[in-house]
Amino acid sequence: MKKLAIGCGVVLLLVGISAAGVAYYVYNRVSTTLTQFAELGQVPELERGIRNRDAFVPPASEELTDSKIEKLLRVQSDVRRRIGERMVTFEAKYKALAAKDEATLADAPALLAAYRDLASTWMEAKRIQIESLNATELSLEEYRWIREQAYRAAGMAYVDLDVGRFVDDVRRGVTSPEPGRLRGAIEPAGPESNRMRIEKVRKQLEQNLALASFGL
Repeated sequence: MKKLAIGCGVVLLLVGISAAGVAYYVYNRVSTTLTQFAELGQVPELERGIRNRDAFVPPASEELTDSKIEKLLRVQSDVRRRIGERMVTFEAKYKALAAKDEATLADAPALLAAYRDLASTWMEAKRIQIESLNATELSLEEYRWIREQAYRAAGMAYVDLDVGRFVDDVRRGVTSPEPGRLRGAIEPAGPESNRMRIEKVRKQLEQNLALASFGL
C-alpha cells in the first residue's frame, strides 16, 4: 500500500487499481477536461515563453541559497498578489480536496476537476508565474527544484500536478502512469543548512502550499 501525502498530514491511499487501468482512466478524464476547457491546451506554448531555457543541473549537495529561496517566494508572492481575492476561492478548493481522509487513485480526476472549476483563475496565475520566472531569470526546471527542496526542508508534502505535461501526453496519445507526483516530504528532510534557511520563511511556504499543489 503506497501512501501519497497532499498538504500537512493528509494522506491519499493508492490501492486496489492496476497502474495501467489508472493511467487509461485518468488519460480519458484529462482528455475530456482539455476538450471542455481548450484554454488549458495553451499551457505548453505558454511555458515555452520562459526565457531561461538552459538545462538545470541540481547541485550534488542539494543545498539551497538565500537567493534561490528569495526567488521562489517572489514568484509565489507575485501570483498571490496579482490574482487577489480569487486566491481565497483557489485555496478553499485545495483545502476541500485535501480534507478527504482517504481516496483511491481513481479519485485523481477530482483534482483535475479543480482545474476545470477554476480554469480561468489558474490560467491567469500561470501567466503571472511565467512573467515572474522571466523577471527572476529562473527556468521552470530550476524553479521546480528550488520549490521541492524548500518544501522538503520544511517537512511539507504536496502532489504536484503538471498540466503542461498532461497536455503534451494527451496530444501524443501517451498515458502517464500517475496523475501527479509526490513532492516535498512529510517530515523535514534534506541538508541541515536548508532546514535552517527555511525555518524563517516556513509560514510563507505553508501559506503557498495550495499554489505548489496546483503546479504554481
